[in-house]
Amino acid sequence: MNIKADLRADALLLAIAVIWGLAFVFQSTGMEHIGPITFVFCRFVIAAIAIVPIWYLMEKPQKVLEITPVDKKAVVLGVMMAAGMLLQQAGLLYTTVGRAGFLTGVYIVFVPLIGLLLGNRTEWPTWVGILLSLIGLYFLAQIDSDEFLYGDLLILVSSVVWALHVIYTGRRANEISVYRLMFIQFTVAGAISGVVMLCLEVWDWQAVLKAGVALLYVGVLSSGMAFSLQVIAMRTAPASHAAIILSFEAVFAAIGGWWLLDEYLTTPELIGCALILIGGLVSQLKLLLKKQAIPHPDGVN
Repeated sequence: MNIKADLRADALLLAIAVIWGLAFVFQSTGMEHIGPITFVFCRFVIAAIAIVPIWYLMEKPQKVLEITPVDKKAVVLGVMMAAGMLLQQAGLLYTTVGRAGFLTGVYIVFVPLIGLLLGNRTEWPTWVGILLSLIGLYFLAQIDSDEFLYGDLLILVSSVVWALHVIYTGRRANEISVYRLMFIQFTVAGAISGVVMLCLEVWDWQAVLKAGVALLYVGVLSSGMAFSLQVIAMRTAPASHAAIILSFEAVFAAIGGWWLLDEYLTTPELIGCALILIGGLVSQLKLLLKKQAIPHPDGVN
């Protein structure tokens, strides 16, 4: 068992959770100026552009235009990314950020369930961690179960898509260059959202410029950097375990709301943060189990 590699992967996943948690704030404020589909389109265009110089500096690729079978698998991830982001962004129009954070975080349950259907196994610390994190997400979101909004349904469907994306990313992580994988995903997701945007929304340069700060954050940091780090981390971390740590984004979304939007945490919300933290720590009990090294996510969630 390579504990050092496991901890490094966990640190990367936690950094991603911070970036994605704060992104909820920018996703919300960005839509004060432009529609959700335009926001997603601009996000992926910026991400695709941002990843190119990093790709060149890190790998100096020689056969950029040569299509391989793995590239076709990356296209599938791009379709998933577009679907998940469009559903999530549209859902934010009809529900609160807190509810959206909780329902997005529900993918921590979908990941192992889908994994079981695919014949993978999940160790008991992960299940305990998932349960605690899910309860924590509920407290953090302060959801009234008597109210279920149209936006909630869109976010819930997006969480299923994100669960599939996490699992499929784990399976493809060691098969292709991180930067090539990201560029293909962003390009495909940008093309899909661009077509949808032309059909349903009107382009407005002035409005896009007003949303510039939010778009740069989600395009460069939340998409370009965070998704790349996710691929690197999931070369080591099993999918279900990764999902638990990524669920910390709900905690950082709450912190971001307090820091940037003056939204204060209530006692139940603080309890939720604590439960998510405990859930993540419990999932680490696998490091103390006297077993052989945990195999790649293809075999274990």
